Amino acid sequence: MTNTGRRAGDEVVQLYVHQRTSRDKQPLRQLRAYARVSLKPGETKTVRLRLATSDLAHWDVTRSKWVVESGTYDVMAGASSADIRARTSLKVQGETIPPRDLRKATRAENFDDYRAISLVDESKSRGTAVAATADGAWLKFADTQLGSGAARLTAELAGAAGTLEVRIGSPGGRIVGSARFDGTSSPYTYRTVTAPLAAGAKGRADVYLVLSKGLRMSAFSLR
Repeated sequence: MTNTGRRAGDEVVQLYVHQRTSRDKQPLRQLRAYARVSLKPGETKTVRLRLATSDLAHWDVTRSKWVVESGTYDVMAGASSADIRARTSLKVQGETIPPRDLRKATRAENFDDYRAISLVDESKSRGTAVAATADGAWLKFADTQLGSGAARLTAELAGAAGTLEVRIGSPGGRIVGSARFDGTSSPYTYRTVTAPLAAGAKGRADVYLVLSKGLRMSAFSLR
């Protein structure tokens, strides 16, 4: 950096990264390091910012852990995210996030996308559940491996009476299972409901859970 002016000044050098490809939607730029630099008129300084491999990690909701994915990462330096002065790219050897395995008990809060859903207390003391704020609310669980076929839906539900549907491909996609829930007097009292799944619930696909208004869910599985 060089101060080309006639007065002393400060600049904050900022380092941003962007992951080009990912299982998950990534921001255009993420601030990963910065340094404030003071320069006298005509002074030049070299600024070094540390970027570790762990700084490239993001939260993997499918396995509830931090992960660094293999791929190309853009590295950008500038005075702000809108004022990039230099850039390069790095090839990173990390890992590939595998397809979701919904045969295991899956927390409802670990969705990939949603509509008309709120995060709520699972109990008065701990935990997080989801609540449908409108009929037709949905949760998306992307890139799910259903193997040779899931046979049954099991879900932990509370709140208002309603239905929980399993659909493939989109919120209005093919329905492969539906569970009727009679409701509970308390939003913190959960009941286990089950329903058979149609033979079409197999292979690799995006799975959508569609909920009635007022329905709460803490966890579920398809197996």
